Amino acid sequence: MTWEAIQATTDAFSEKLKLSLRELGIQDECSKLEIDHICVRIAKETDVDSLKNELENVGQIISAVNVNGREIMIIQLTDALHLGAWRTNGVELPYPKPNHKYEDGWEHVEFVLEGAENTMGGVRKAFFECFPDLNVEHLKSDYAYSEDEPHADGDQIPNPTIGLKVNNVGIKFHANPIQKVVGFES
Repeated sequence: MTWEAIQATTDAFSEKLKLSLRELGIQDECSKLEIDHICVRIAKETDVDSLKNELENVGQIISAVNVNGREIMIIQLTDALHLGAWRTNGVELPYPKPNHKYEDGWEHVEFVLEGAENTMGGVRKAFFECFPDLNVEHLKSDYAYSEDEPHADGDQIPNPTIGLKVNNVGIKFHANPIQKVVGFES
């Protein structure tokens, strides 16, 4: 999968994201939030290697760390990627997990809950203040809802995250842009 081919799917992914946010009833609120990065999943390691080389020509790797036995890279694009009403310069490119099947393409976006305390409790509080009509029980029963505190060597600050999966679109929320988490200064 080439960078050009992945970019060609961005509008379709953006539409699925918008529909998923509308289904949750949070599209208007999310339109005011920043997407700090988007994640692309690639099934084969050799294709990840090729895409990594291409992305280095349109941006820079600001983080490349081993997480649970596989490398996950964060690339800061020189030119922003357009996702409907949003723009982002961050792309997450993980190597595939062993024994997992992936479809090549965009997997999730991460929104920044600006002003949230950078703890799991603070992110949860900010999430439900931003989206007062949502509740955990409904999200868990009708969608995938998760709370995670991912940490990678080199992270400058914690990264507590709430994740949702709606119509096979990952939608995550955290307190700080991934660029700040990994210590990137533009």
